[in-house]
Formats: sequence, C-alpha cells, structure tokens
Amino acid sequence: MEERFPFAGRRIGAALIVVAALSGVACGGGSQQASRESSPPQASQPAAPASDHSIPLVDSRGQVVSGMPSAAPVEAGGGLIWTVPSSWIEEPPASSMRKAQYSLPAAPGDPEPGQCAVFYFGVGQGGDIQANVDRWAAQFVDAAGGHPAPTVTQGTVAGRKVMKVTTEGTYTPSPMMGGDMTPKPGQKLLGAIVEGPDSNWFFKCTGPKKTVELHREEFDALIGSVRTR
Repeated sequence: MEERFPFAGRRIGAALIVVAALSGVACGGGSQQASRESSPPQASQPAAPASDHSIPLVDSRGQVVSGMPSAAPVEAGGGLIWTVPSSWIEEPPASSMRKAQYSLPAAPGDPEPGQCAVFYFGVGQGGDIQANVDRWAAQFVDAAGGHPAPTVTQGTVAGRKVMKVTTEGTYTPSPMMGGDMTPKPGQKLLGAIVEGPDSNWFFKCTGPKKTVELHREEFDALIGSVRTR
C-alpha cells in the first residue's frame, strides 16, 4: 500500500497539473471571449437617411422654396394675394421696389430663363396706368430702331381693373428697377397692372420670346388668382 500511495500521489499530482493547465487555458480563452463581447466590431455606421422631400418647405409668406409646387397663396403686403405657378422659382428681389421675384425655367433652346417681378410702390405711388404702359414700351426697340406699339387688353379680376400688356424686341431694363441693364435682343414682355386697394400693382415678366410664351398660360393663371386678403 505504501508503494502504491507514492504512485497514486504521482498520478494525482500529474492529474492536478493537467487540470491546472487546462484550467489556465480555459481561463485565458474565457478572458479573450469576454474582451470581444465588451468591444463589439466597429461596423460601418449606416448612412443618415435622406431628407424627406415629400413635405414641401415654405417661407413666411406661404411660398414653397427650391422650385417646389406652391400649395398656398403668396401674400406680399399692400392687400393683394396670389397663387404662384408650381414651376416658377422664388428669388430674392433685386431691389426694394420689388415685392416678389420669380425665375421662369427656360424653354428648350433658349439661353437663359425668364423673370417675373412684382412691383408695389406704396399707398398712392407708382403713377397712373398709361404712364407705366408707355414706360414698358420704351424699354423695347424693334429692328427699325423704334419702340414697338404694345398690345393692350383690359378686364377685371375679383372686381378689380386689370390691364395686360404684351410687347417684344430688344429689351433694356430701367436702371430704377434693379437687375442686369444689358440690352438683350429677342425678348418679350408679359405685363399686367392690377388695381390694388390703395395703389396699383405691377406684374412684369420678361425674357427670351420662346420662354416667356411658354409661361403665358401660367402668367394668366397667376393674374387670374389675384385677390384681396
């Protein structure tokens, strides 16, 4: 028995060494596993979702920005409101006399877009209707070097007098109105002078003939939507 105990002791000791070694391996493996679990893989972060363009952005006057369709009429002071065609793009007015300004997308083949400016000069200001028609006509020159006679029509919108003006030729804007004053051939004007509650309002669209003609129906629709608050 005494001879077996040393053998047994050696066997037990060896077993303990093996167990200890295995335990060490197991403990080391467990530590590595815990480390991986506490530090998750650095996966690439998902991209931020794109802006939801299904909800139009509008400014303080109810006009949709960035060229998106307008769902609400524009109110520009002076007692008149109107609805802007969905394809027109709002721009910052080029002068303090402009209550609103829009870019009209160019027709295919035209070198630039058109522009529509809305003028309101204040109570009792702006001059009479005929003086403004003459002023617009004087900004156009025909091939003979004269000022072409504009086409003028009269009517009413929401019980208010409206005079529409059309002319074309080489256009030189008035320096009082702001913007580019370089003479431009092949231009057209669609204008309307609307009787407001306290003074006349002036809607003036100019640009390449084909572009302005492309937006004629939209211009007529805008003028037809003019009304008081």
